[in-house]
Amino acid sequence: MKKNYGCGCGKGHSAGKCPAMPACDTAKSHDHFCEVVPPVVRGTEVEAVIAQAAIQTLTESDIHLPDYATDIKVIRKNIFLTQCEAIPFRAEPGSTSTNIVKVFIEGYIHKNIQYVEDCNGYVKDYMVNVPFKCYTRVTLPAAIPVPALSSKNSDAREIRELAKDGMGADRCTFGSNTFENLNEPIRCKLVRWNLSEANFLANFDKWGRFNRFTEKDDINLVIRLTQTQFSQVATLLPEEE
Repeated sequence: MKKNYGCGCGKGHSAGKCPAMPACDTAKSHDHFCEVVPPVVRGTEVEAVIAQAAIQTLTESDIHLPDYATDIKVIRKNIFLTQCEAIPFRAEPGSTSTNIVKVFIEGYIHKNIQYVEDCNGYVKDYMVNVPFKCYTRVTLPAAIPVPALSSKNSDAREIRELAKDGMGADRCTFGSNTFENLNEPIRCKLVRWNLSEANFLANFDKWGRFNRFTEKDDINLVIRLTQTQFSQVATLLPEEE
C-alpha cells in the first residue's frame, strides 16, 4: 500500500468570493435625469465593536501516522477559521432591535507532528488538519438594529388596473412595487485562541510501536464582532431674523 506522506491539508479551506449573476441579455432602455428627494441628512459612519466573546468547543480526531513510531517528539499547532458568520436574532415579529446574534464557526487545527521510528535515527515530520465546527448564541452588551427586510417578487406587491369593461383586471397593463434594503453585515475576527489536548496512543505492533492515536481537543476562541454603523447628526436650522 502506498504510504501517505502528504500534508493531509484537504480542500475547501480558502473561502471563495460570491460570483456576480451571469448576464444573459441586455434590454434597451431610455435615459432620464436623476432627482434628489429631500431631506438630505448628514452623520457619521464608524466601525463599531458590538461584542468580543470567548467561545469554547470540543473536537476529537483519529490520526494515522504514515509509519510506526516509538515516540512523538513535538506537535506544533495553529488554528485557522474558514467560516465565522453572525446572524442577528429577531426575537419577536416586528421588532426593530435585538441583543442576540447566532454565530456559526468552522475551522481547522493545523498540526505538525514530529516523531521517531526507533531508539535512534531521524525525526520524521507529518502534517494534518483537524476540522471543527460549532454554533452558539452571543448576547450583545447593547442592542443593534435587526436586518431590514426586502420584497423583490413582482407578485408580492402587485399593481393591477381595471379592464375597460369594468368586469375584472386588465391583463395587458400591470405593475408592482419592490424594494431591497441593504444591511451592513456583521464581520467576525479571530483575536486569540487557546488549545488544550489529550493524546491516546493505539494500534501497537509487536515491538511496542504505534501508528495511530486519538486526540481530544478543547478549543477556546476569542471572537470580535464588528459592524459599520451610521449615526445621524441633527441639523440645526438657522435662526429666524
